[in-house]
Amino acid sequence: MTKNSLSRRALLYGTPVLAGAAALTAAEPAMAAGSDTSVVSPKDYGAVGDGVTDDTAAVQRCLSQGRAVDFGGPDNVYLITNTLTVYRSVPQILRGHGATIKAGAAVNLMRLGRARHSLDGLNFDGTSQPGGVGVIVEGDAQYSSIVNCRFTNIGASGVSVSSGAHHVTVTGCFFDHCGHGSTVADNNYRSSIYVADADFCAVTDNRVLNCNWGIIFRGDSAAVGINFYTCQSNVITAVSPPVAISQGISNRHGRNGKIADNTVVGFDDNSIDCWGCNTITIAGNSTKGGKDGVFVGDPSSSNIVVNGNTFNRPQRGVRVLSQETVTPALVIGVTIVGNTITEPTDGGVQIARNNLSQVTGITVSDNDIHVAGAGSYGVKVVNAELVRVLGNRIYRPLQQGIHLSGVDITEVAHNTVSDAGYQTPNTYSAIDIVGSNRVTARDNVAYGNAKHAVAITSGVGMTVTGTRWRSLGAGGISNGATGTVLADNVQL
Repeated sequence: MTKNSLSRRALLYGTPVLAGAAALTAAEPAMAAGSDTSVVSPKDYGAVGDGVTDDTAAVQRCLSQGRAVDFGGPDNVYLITNTLTVYRSVPQILRGHGATIKAGAAVNLMRLGRARHSLDGLNFDGTSQPGGVGVIVEGDAQYSSIVNCRFTNIGASGVSVSSGAHHVTVTGCFFDHCGHGSTVADNNYRSSIYVADADFCAVTDNRVLNCNWGIIFRGDSAAVGINFYTCQSNVITAVSPPVAISQGISNRHGRNGKIADNTVVGFDDNSIDCWGCNTITIAGNSTKGGKDGVFVGDPSSSNIVVNGNTFNRPQRGVRVLSQETVTPALVIGVTIVGNTITEPTDGGVQIARNNLSQVTGITVSDNDIHVAGAGSYGVKVVNAELVRVLGNRIYRPLQQGIHLSGVDITEVAHNTVSDAGYQTPNTYSAIDIVGSNRVTARDNVAYGNAKHAVAITSGVGMTVTGTRWRSLGAGGISNGATGTVLADNVQL
């Protein structure tokens, strides 16, 4: 075996040379290239690798023959004008060590199919073509992995995982300016990473910069969805200015997903969007800008936990909304706990129902909401039921700290509201309850600029107990409801 062939093999496998291959000599390069136990290079098949010569045919011959392919390092740039296919029925290992596959036309650069394949250390340069995906993982390439690769200036998605390609991993990769191609009309392919109806996939530890859309997980139907996926520890930033309606991490019909420890910055629409999802954990993420730090709902959604995230200057930190009109939706079992929301330009947490849909069983607990005069409210709940607003700390909203309208069977307890009606003292109340029934407000604290600690305009079955307030305008409790229970409410 040649010295170069031995070094490539050692890099790929990290194990001693097999005894059966020891008989190969430098005089037998063709035999080495054609053996499943050898490491081959595109240059063994005539590729030049200068970034100018069209190497499509030579690289494809190499991929069609070699089970383990070494592209040779950063000095090698392979210009291609047609899609490379990794279609052998045995797993293939492709290592680049910084070598580049460069688009000479608006084509998909590589397709993986038929087996479990591995890409490591390859660069894909889309040369700002108007279209073309970087790497497509076909549905029959389950368990394939894309590791430590770079995708730059790709017209469509950097990586697209097709329906049925379960257990695919995309980790440690770098994406820059993907999804901006002028001929790409489908928003799914305007993302840097697109995973469609493939279960148990993991997208982790990637840097996704200057993107159109960020990372998309799509299930085609509510009945099946996309299941048991992980999106963790990615850095995702939008191009500036952001593309209209773009999202950082977009989930549709997600099931049993984990979205954790990501950084998402600068998108026009939602930083993390969960449309019709069930059993999703959203934890430890940090977002900046956008409409909602996290959005949950539209069609039926359930069992979503939004925990320990930091949302900086969104319109809203978290929004839960049910508004389907054709088939009334049910959004139920959303827990929003332990988050920090800073300077939201609309408000901290919004929960609402439109049309004939229903929102119920929502908990908003132990959040720090620093409105800081940037937005109107801390927590707003409209036309929902069985909501609990517990132990939140709300600072300097321009209007109400907590606003309830049209709610039923709702508990507001152990919250602290500072300076409701900031900049307009004695105008807005710390806790404002309008047109609602069966609300219990207990053991809340209000101080600063508010007009009232608790104000109720109408409704039945209200209870207001244990309220503490100081330095308020008109007074502590304003009750316009019938039969309200008032007890142990004290000015400090």
